[in-house]
Amino acid sequence: MLRTLALSCCLLSPLAFASTPELRTLTGTLQVVAGGPGDQTDPHVSGPLVAYTNEARGTSEIRYHDLKTFVDAAIPNGGAFDFVSDVSGGTIVFTRVSTSSAIYTFDVGVDSAPRELAPEAGSSRRSAVIGGRTVAWQDFGYTGVTSQPELAVYDLDQGTLTRLTDDTFQDRTPAVSPDGSAIVWAKCDEQGLRCDIWQARRSAHGFTSQALTGSEGEESQPDTNGDIAVYASTRTIEGVTDRDIYWKPLNGGAEQRLALPGMDANPSISGSLIAFERRDPAKNDFDIVLYDVSTQTLYAITETPENESLTDLSMDADGTVRVVWTVSENGDFNVHAFTFRLDDAPGCKLAAVDAPSPEEVCTRPGAWPLLAALEVARTSGQPNGVALGFAGTGDGVLCVDNGYNGQDSTAGWVWINGRELVDPSRFKQGVALVATRAPLDGHNSLAALISGRPGSAFRLRVYAPPTVCQPVADAPTGARVIPGRALKPVSSSSSSVSPVTFVAEGPGRDEALRGCSTGGGPLTLSGVILLLACWLRPRASMRKALRHSERAL
Repeated sequence: MLRTLALSCCLLSPLAFASTPELRTLTGTLQVVAGGPGDQTDPHVSGPLVAYTNEARGTSEIRYHDLKTFVDAAIPNGGAFDFVSDVSGGTIVFTRVSTSSAIYTFDVGVDSAPRELAPEAGSSRRSAVIGGRTVAWQDFGYTGVTSQPELAVYDLDQGTLTRLTDDTFQDRTPAVSPDGSAIVWAKCDEQGLRCDIWQARRSAHGFTSQALTGSEGEESQPDTNGDIAVYASTRTIEGVTDRDIYWKPLNGGAEQRLALPGMDANPSISGSLIAFERRDPAKNDFDIVLYDVSTQTLYAITETPENESLTDLSMDADGTVRVVWTVSENGDFNVHAFTFRLDDAPGCKLAAVDAPSPEEVCTRPGAWPLLAALEVARTSGQPNGVALGFAGTGDGVLCVDNGYNGQDSTAGWVWINGRELVDPSRFKQGVALVATRAPLDGHNSLAALISGRPGSAFRLRVYAPPTVCQPVADAPTGARVIPGRALKPVSSSSSSVSPVTFVAEGPGRDEALRGCSTGGGPLTLSGVILLLACWLRPRASMRKALRHSERAL
């Protein structure tokens, strides 16, 4: 017994745990922002104000909708073709096509008509975005070549226009932080195939610009909250090519990835929340998904058979969040919104069901979610050990599959949270399953030792009881409750990026930004498993344990 206690202490001391043990929910209301004849698409939101493009009968206009008052109105356009808007506070920017392609601005409740920014005869500008008092757009007039768009930045207060880029590359999809101090965009090669994310930060003397990503993958569709940039990237990891959501601090730091199967794209960020489009392989259509970086929780905002896309979100200082998107319905595109307030209290409770026996759960898990899975195999010498940390609460179940990928084990120990749940007396020749209750307290540690005959092995599985989510007592009538799912991002190392380039502010053609970054660096997965310092298993067994634990979590 004394030997067992000593082993347990050595096992549990180096464990690290997931940071989000609680299951959270979002409680809010869904509403149709625009669902009239024609196509209403490309919504953007700031506070309660939504700006979107309305196309009907060969015309296109920018409309705005107040989610609080439900007032919906059009920006006067005199027959011009207006499209692709953005909004910050009460200011809307958009592209207007008439005899030229120009950028216009409109202050809701102040202006009776929109006004052109930095007027230029025969201008060729598009894709305007705004944050605070800073507007950025693609400008094709600098080069006159449609395959070489540059980026321009306009200060609404100073009335100054700055050429931000000057090279032969394609500068695309700019985004501006809410305070206007940072700009991010995608810079692609001449063919538009290889793309990296770049950033520009405003200082007292102008902008400093730098590549944010290198040769890790093909990045696009960036957005920023002023502290981090979020973007989509296509990369091949462990032989599998996938498109995932990544983010990285503007001031330098580790890149983070949401490792989800299927295609993820078009992220938007506000505060700690990231909204994006997700095509789950199980559904094969696009839904809108929300991820909270601070709590590491994932929420499925939509789960319909329709395709939802072009999402944007805005979070107010009081925690009110509004998510908007476009959905295809009955042959037209419409705009929908979901409004909620962040709530720190978990809203999902353990289901009140007749609990099956541990053996029944291990044999037929059904709705019981798998929280962790791990294998341990016996070699020789000191006992072999494995350990990991995982999140989960409630009266769980531990399953030990004896003889899994080996011979039946005759000696082993299993601990959860320092409590010995399985001892050598439970391992017997011919006993294929050991099942027992496993109390879970949020931040959990799973540890195991195997001794006895070389070649023996067993697998560990931990299940949590199912949960149900119901509206809280003070939820408004018709409120929708969206359960969250704990999801820890994966950290990765980044390849080298370009040095900083200074871009002076002003109306002229400023210093050039030249070249996409090159360089390389391997991706490093940061898993939750920490191997024991007391007993080092053979490398092949380590890799197998890692793969199984990553798949389980």
